[in-house]
Amino acid sequence: MGLGGVWKRVRGTLGERPHNLLAISDLHLGCDLKPGARPARHDFDAQLAGFLEHHAANRKNGKPWRLILDGDIVDFVAITVTPGPGDAGFEISEEERQFGLASEEAKCVWKLRQTFARHPEVFDAFARFLQKGNFVHIVRGNHDAEFHWPAVQAEFKSQLSARLGLSGGPRRRVEQRIQFHPWFYLEPGFFYAEHGNAHDRYSVQSGFFDPAGVSHELDLPLSSKVLRYFANRYAEQTDLDEVDTWGVPEYIDWVLKAGNPLRIAADYFVMVWRVTYPVFVQSLKAWRRFARAADKAISHVDAQASSAHLRKALGRFAGTEAQARQLLAIASRPAEESLFDSMQLFYLDRAVLAVLGLLGAFAAVGAAHGLWAKIAAAVATGISFAAVNAVLSRLRKTDSHPMLRQAARRIAQLFDVKYVVMGHSHRVVDEPIGSGARYLNLGSWTNARVGFPHVVIEEGLAELRYWKNGPLPAEPEEPHPGPTPLPIPA
Repeated sequence: MGLGGVWKRVRGTLGERPHNLLAISDLHLGCDLKPGARPARHDFDAQLAGFLEHHAANRKNGKPWRLILDGDIVDFVAITVTPGPGDAGFEISEEERQFGLASEEAKCVWKLRQTFARHPEVFDAFARFLQKGNFVHIVRGNHDAEFHWPAVQAEFKSQLSARLGLSGGPRRRVEQRIQFHPWFYLEPGFFYAEHGNAHDRYSVQSGFFDPAGVSHELDLPLSSKVLRYFANRYAEQTDLDEVDTWGVPEYIDWVLKAGNPLRIAADYFVMVWRVTYPVFVQSLKAWRRFARAADKAISHVDAQASSAHLRKALGRFAGTEAQARQLLAIASRPAEESLFDSMQLFYLDRAVLAVLGLLGAFAAVGAAHGLWAKIAAAVATGISFAAVNAVLSRLRKTDSHPMLRQAARRIAQLFDVKYVVMGHSHRVVDEPIGSGARYLNLGSWTNARVGFPHVVIEEGLAELRYWKNGPLPAEPEEPHPGPTPLPIPA
């Protein structure tokens, strides 16, 4: 680390920054906006409003807060209500009536307005928080990638300032305190925050790093497509919060608890077909020589566009081109760009293996002569099946927690920061990651069994805290098992 890096770190330690930091993640506002559903989280709204009011009234040394909303703040993916006929000003397809509006800009603005209407207490508190001179920085996640759209950002600002009844200069000053970040928030040599989905192959979509205007509709990542076409129908029936860690036994147990197994199986396989068929078709094209060359050229152009966009984002934080390239290298490749990765999510690779294993066993046993030879052929086929299955099991990586932890280590080294903060995995983490840096994960506010987790950085020192009708001790008691309020998959 050079003298410049040393000086940045010393400045962070001495607390010379003109602001203190506050970070929360995974609020999933609007997740109960489904046809016929009633507001399900009144206590949640009161807690979040109280949290904002408390910090607006309590500043360390009078410094304003920079509140980092670290992704999945508004759950655009879970919102399935749709406008009535003639109420929206845009066309709505039959699929959208069934699964919710698509991710086009105007439709995302409509979803955001419904979220503001659903949570007036929360957004009134956000507006007062800003009015008192604090700042809000919004980092996109996989459930609110729709903040990609300029009109959605403008609507968010307009809705908050309108709650204060401001106009002219005062309104502009409040709106200027709201900033959006397409991937991460960075204070060089000190603090880095991102949602974390960029390091989860199933939760980062193609085009995540592209600037606005490249396409008229966002391409959702695989995990969001699973939510849209399947899990949104069942999320209220059972706990899906740790679905990325499940194996086959957990899925079977969930099916037995969630309702009619035949209906669930039908919905599931329709969803799998809907999600994987386009990936399969694209893979067939890629296998052809000319299509493969074209895809390679397109990928090269896309990579250049993404790098340029990222350099522009880093420019806000005095980042370099080399850092932009290294940060892109840390990010994960979207799973829909790989047929194998897509198949692994749904255990289709094991299904293919099972079919091949049975066919191989029949062929081997049929070709063998004599009882002992047939037994040996069957055993050899079984051993081969088990070995390949074990390899596929190790290759299947759907749990985002270790991927985020590994990415945090590399990011801390890349930007020489003391603190790396993420969300996404819904697991609260506070651990060292080498060279004096710490990785903090903000967990989720949808399933807080003891208190609502957040990170506070005052005078250059970070602390993981909890909130429940007021501040709780930094290390709360272990949570007791019990029902959780509307958990949402990461």
